[in-house]
Amino acid sequence: MFNLVKKDLKLSTKINIFAVVYAMFISAMGMNLPVDLPVNIMYILGIINFVFVSVIYSIGYDDKNKSEVVLNSFPIDRVDIVRGKYVTLIIFILISVFTLLFTNAIEALGLKSAGRPADIWDIVAAMSLLLVFYSIYYPLYFKLGDLRMFNSILWMLVFVGPTILGKIGRKLESKGLLKGMASLNIRQITLFAFIFSILIYYISLQISKKLYMTREF
Repeated sequence: MFNLVKKDLKLSTKINIFAVVYAMFISAMGMNLPVDLPVNIMYILGIINFVFVSVIYSIGYDDKNKSEVVLNSFPIDRVDIVRGKYVTLIIFILISVFTLLFTNAIEALGLKSAGRPADIWDIVAAMSLLLVFYSIYYPLYFKLGDLRMFNSILWMLVFVGPTILGKIGRKLESKGLLKGMASLNIRQITLFAFIFSILIYYISLQISKKLYMTREF
């Protein structure tokens, strides 16, 4: 399984250079958002975009080169193939911590103009969303195999997402809705969502293993 994880990480090295730069750009935009925004959507989006690009690229490579067909011709446990994808996602999420380090470095250097740097709660919120999303995505992927059309839509969202969310944030600010959001206990909500997402991710793993074991190549 660990060799499969290493394969995905190695494949995504080149695209990760782009993903890191793009995530840092979005994070820099996030530092210009209002301080009273409870959870900075730009930091969360930067993390999500980094993970999306990394995962989609490695999966796209497998689809293009029929890697699954090759892997299944070897004496490799199919369960390990499924586990490898699920573990790789967690590693990509952990790598995304660079957004926290980057924004805090900007603040430490006195270069920020407004807002706040990323914090651990932004990481937790992004991780919760990613775990829930891929809890749905992976069972479909291991059942159907080819999700290139859907992946193409994700690629487009990676580029238009920051612009759309930036406009929504400014509109909420102009209407004073951000102050109402600030009154909520966002950290408590984020923590419950994180626990829920871990449970869903584990259930998704079990479903994906069963689906992949019965899939024909």
